[in-house]
Amino acid sequence: MVRIIFLTSLVMLLWSICYPLIVLTIPYAPLMQTAFLRALLGGLFLLLCALVLRRPFPKSFHTWMVISVIGFTATTIGFWGMFYAGSLISPGLATVLTNTQPLIASLLAVVILKEVIHRFVLIGILLGFAGIAIVGLNGALDNNADTVYGVIYIVCAALGIAISNVLLKKNSNQIDIFYAMSGQLIIGSLPLMILVPTIKIVPALSWDLTYFVILMMLAIPGTALPFLIWFWLMDKAPLNQLNIFSFLTPIFGLVIGGVYFEESLSPWQWMGVVTVIVGVVISVLPKPSAPKK
Repeated sequence: MVRIIFLTSLVMLLWSICYPLIVLTIPYAPLMQTAFLRALLGGLFLLLCALVLRRPFPKSFHTWMVISVIGFTATTIGFWGMFYAGSLISPGLATVLTNTQPLIASLLAVVILKEVIHRFVLIGILLGFAGIAIVGLNGALDNNADTVYGVIYIVCAALGIAISNVLLKKNSNQIDIFYAMSGQLIIGSLPLMILVPTIKIVPALSWDLTYFVILMMLAIPGTALPFLIWFWLMDKAPLNQLNIFSFLTPIFGLVIGGVYFEESLSPWQWMGVVTVIVGVVISVLPKPSAPKK
């Protein structure tokens, strides 16, 4: 259990590092182009690992259909919705809406995977979302920007990620981990390449050494490694319990922002951070066993 908690927290930390890294790429390339290259390079890295390690290549049509659907929902819809919404709604509101994903995934896990949500896990999920709402809406309520399309995009992203997590969980012990993750990233990146011209963001792509280093950090420790660990975790713990740790990603992001970008947290944001941590702790507490009859 300790190893699962550590690895799940590590995944969320690695994903949270992506937020400041993406900000650093803005002077060098359009955001959607960075999203495409991040997914493609991460997928190619895992594919190279699969070939070097001589992992068993999936041969069935059904397996590749599953990998393709995961790629479309997790990478294409997930990246597209989050990157597109970033130019339309406030970061705070985007954070709150993105983190509806654990709530959606929990509902899908009950319906599709027949998972039973323990009351402690349910309390943890609700507290986690409440904490994120406190953190995000604190800044969003002061913003009068038109949010209609942004909300639609970000909810689509959350729904896509939630669906992919359920599919990952359902197939976690049936598909080779390296080909599953490399395949979904590469396949999911291709539609993003088509969407690049639709994003009105300048400047044009500039292959500066700094951009290349940041891009590789996004692709490997920010994408390939956490996706690999996340898929392994799917076979080790219930999706409902793993998903609660997703609430830690924006919390880690706030801490990193404070350290490297000198961003200060308001009292409300600190309250949200504490609420998320309490929710995660409650969710991993030992569950009382049912009395024997």
